[in-house]
Amino acid sequence: MTQEDRYRRQAKILLDRRNEAKSLFSKHKPSIGYVGEHVLRQALKGVLPSDFRVCQGFVFNTSLCIEGMLSKQCDIVIYRKANEAVVYSVGELKVINACYAVAVIEVKSSIRKESFFTTLKAFERLEELGVRNKFIFVFGSVSKQSLSNWFFQYNYPKSNNNEWMVMDTELYDWSDKERLPNSILSLESCKYYVLDHLQDEKKDRIGYASYKITDSKNMEISCLQEFFASIMEMLNGKFYVDQNDYSIKDGFTLWKM
Repeated sequence: MTQEDRYRRQAKILLDRRNEAKSLFSKHKPSIGYVGEHVLRQALKGVLPSDFRVCQGFVFNTSLCIEGMLSKQCDIVIYRKANEAVVYSVGELKVINACYAVAVIEVKSSIRKESFFTTLKAFERLEELGVRNKFIFVFGSVSKQSLSNWFFQYNYPKSNNNEWMVMDTELYDWSDKERLPNSILSLESCKYYVLDHLQDEKKDRIGYASYKITDSKNMEISCLQEFFASIMEMLNGKFYVDQNDYSIKDGFTLWKM
């Protein structure tokens, strides 16, 4: 079995586990969410380098001793292994020193505009705490049109830095980029959107690109494989996906330059 086949199989297993939870806990949505977070954490543990750990909990910036320097509860925190990394721990819940938190993943069984806005607001707090890498993992389906609309409906705080280049909409400029998720995955739709520089023959753009990648059998690889590749690239690990077929048309634009 090839690596591509293994990840197609694992994506199906993750969806099956989520669907089992939906059937069993149809009247208790928090339990469905817990199952999704748990199975994804377990899958991540299988690929992370030995000097990284994964947990659920909070991020705390110990150098900013003011009220509000604790994040909202995070579904998944990836952090560097160190004696000072865990500020507080009880059961599976941990508070991670922001200096050691390298990424946060918000996991959704499904997502709507309101929960998308809540996630973006939580990412603003994480950016203030110093967490630069933020991901959204959705088990259900979400269309690129919905994502694009939601981004432009969200009320981002305006930048006070006049040195930034202002684009054709006040909703977005370069200073806002750090607040945005690195990527967004929809497992059921098998779609993966990556914040990137988009370019074609006519325009340079900033937005979310979607990569259509096929393996040696000309079969499209799983978005789960792309997701793990993004995580490992962030950690400087060895997990590479050859993105030969780069497609702007499958993504959507936020900025036009």
